[in-house]
Amino acid sequence: MPSSNKTSSSRSTSGRSGKSNTTANAAGSPTAYRQCNSTFGCKINSFRTLMNQTKGPAKQGRPTPSTLNSFANWINKGAIIQTCSATQVAKWAKSTNKNINPRNCSTTACKTVLGAKFGKSCIKAVARTKTGSFMVATSPVIKGRTFNFPK
Repeated sequence: MPSSNKTSSSRSTSGRSGKSNTTANAAGSPTAYRQCNSTFGCKINSFRTLMNQTKGPAKQGRPTPSTLNSFANWINKGAIIQTCSATQVAKWAKSTNKNINPRNCSTTACKTVLGAKFGKSCIKAVARTKTGSFMVATSPVIKGRTFNFPK
C-alpha cells in the first residue's frame, strides 16, 4: 500500500509542474508504455511547433494554411518537425561542399543541403517559419538512433 501512494504522489507532483518534459514523463511511465509516451511527446511538440506559426506577430511571411496542413500530414505519417536557422544551414552547406547564401536561402536549397548532410530519406519537407528560420519535417529515427539536428 505505501509504495502505491508513493508512486501516485510522484505522478501528481510532476503533473502540477506545468512543464512538458517527455523524458521525465517517459521515466515515470510503466516500462511497456515508455515508447508510446515518447512518441506522443514528439508528436505533441511537433504539432505545437505548427500551432505557434499561427499565433503572435510574424517577422517574415507565415506559412500558408496548406503548408501547415501538409506538415500536419507528415506528423500523422510519423515524421517530427524540427527547426533550424539559415546560419546553421550555411554551416552544414560548407561541410557538404554546397554554396548557399545564408541571407537569401530558399527552401529548395535548404532541402538540398540537409539531404546531402543527413540523408535524403531523412528530410521529408522544408518550409519557412514566421521568424525566417526553416521548419523541417524529418524522420524520427535514422540508423536506429533518434534523430535531432546538431546544435
